[in-house]
Amino acid sequence: MILAGYGMKRLGLFHVEDAKLLSRIIVHLTLPAALVTGFRTFRFDVSYLALIAIALASNLLMLAVGLWRGRGKAAPVRALYGLNICSYNIGCFVLPFVQSFLPAEALIGVSMFDAGNCPVNSGISYAVVSAAGNGDRVRLRFVLDKLCHSVPFMTYLVLMVLSTLHISLPEPVYQIASTVGGANTFLVMLMIGILFEVRVEREDRRQIAEILALRYTGSLVMAALVWLSPLPLLIRQVSVLAMMAPIPSVTMVYCEKCGCKPSLYGVLNSLSLAISLVLTFPMLLILHL
Repeated sequence: MILAGYGMKRLGLFHVEDAKLLSRIIVHLTLPAALVTGFRTFRFDVSYLALIAIALASNLLMLAVGLWRGRGKAAPVRALYGLNICSYNIGCFVLPFVQSFLPAEALIGVSMFDAGNCPVNSGISYAVVSAAGNGDRVRLRFVLDKLCHSVPFMTYLVLMVLSTLHISLPEPVYQIASTVGGANTFLVMLMIGILFEVRVEREDRRQIAEILALRYTGSLVMAALVWLSPLPLLIRQVSVLAMMAPIPSVTMVYCEKCGCKPSLYGVLNSLSLAISLVLTFPMLLILHL
């Protein structure tokens, strides 16, 4: 799918500007629908609250690292650091590994980790970097205003409340959401291909290397701390695998909104997929020792 997007761009059928339209479709239609579909079988489990706390803590810590490293830079560059260093692609990357290599109950753990991860990549990180771009001080009112206008975040918030209250949506809603949300992965991968650019300027290469180094160094350190903790084995296994996940695809949508350079965040997303694959297989061996 990524190669299709890149190839069609090289043939002149797509242009980088077309990614803006795709990002609007993703953030307002397919991503919210995918969230609705994901919550169809989600059940809140108190015993896995530690995973929500771990996901939130790691996300917010890495977001702080990104904003700190991007301080003093132009607003789009600061947003690039903040958005791409935090958050994890759980549904499209971690879930298949967990289904294949961990016990069945680990699927509940993955859902709980994503319950702490999703609010950040669905709106909190975007709201915070947007506020930081307007000045050195992040104002709570500005962040809350951005969150209230974030369709994915508000969708997530409503669905989480309904799930906690054990309220399900009508079946036709899930069926329509499944059809619309099913296009989300394809559109995101297509957008990655359209934005991917092999030729990267020297200054851009330095930024890409620094962002990826900060992201994966921080993830490895946090994964080691969790693995050495006295938490139950299943929680530690799920957390370590989740922290190896690549940059969420929705990050590109928010990068576009913040005015980041398309070739930069397109390459970052593509490279993080490859790095996460390289790291995940050794982690699976370690987790089973």
